[in-house]
Amino acid sequence: MSRTPAALLILALAGAPAGASAQPTAACHCFKDRTFDPIRPAAADPYILATTRSSILSAAFGVPKRELVQEVMTGTDPDDLWVAYWAGARTGTDAGKLLEERGRTGSWKAVLSGARAEKLGPAFAKALEGGAPTATLAALAVDDVLVQRLRADPAAVAELRAAGAGSPETALAVVIAPRAGMRPVEVLARSRDGRTTWGMLLDRAGMAPKGIDAVVREMAR
Repeated sequence: MSRTPAALLILALAGAPAGASAQPTAACHCFKDRTFDPIRPAAADPYILATTRSSILSAAFGVPKRELVQEVMTGTDPDDLWVAYWAGARTGTDAGKLLEERGRTGSWKAVLSGARAEKLGPAFAKALEGGAPTATLAALAVDDVLVQRLRADPAAVAELRAAGAGSPETALAVVIAPRAGMRPVEVLARSRDGRTTWGMLLDRAGMAPKGIDAVVREMAR
């Protein structure tokens, strides 16, 4: 039986975590592969990275995961979500209002110009004042959440960044490492060795993609 586009969207939203990459004009980030398949070991990697991101955002800021899915599926850049929820929590401002203002002004520097530097922290405030791109601001927010909420070792997070890890890779490496008995940077190296995928690393650590949310929430307690 054929399904209408609207029906497909409803099914996708019922499924769970947010989509992969972030483009302002994106229509829908739907994942066909949401379980690890040893025959196609990399197939679920985009979903694994995306669901880790939305699980951490949801656990850290108390926002329903479904709302994050909808935001990304309707075109919101995941990096903007990180900045909005992190800065909103720091300044006592509604994240939705910050996102609206971001859309209106096109600049996080303009949106947060009235925020006190001590609330944002020196690193974020300095990056903001210097006109840093959203990805840089989001990385600072991600790292702060990993350290403060998931109790990651700051040195381990810094090591991941020095190795060139983006925010999705950094977050997933931090989540997998304790269960794999490895340092986060070792997890990252394995994911890039050309023989190992994120799905394989997850599987070897005794985790399934659908179990990431529970693991993240346990880490964030």
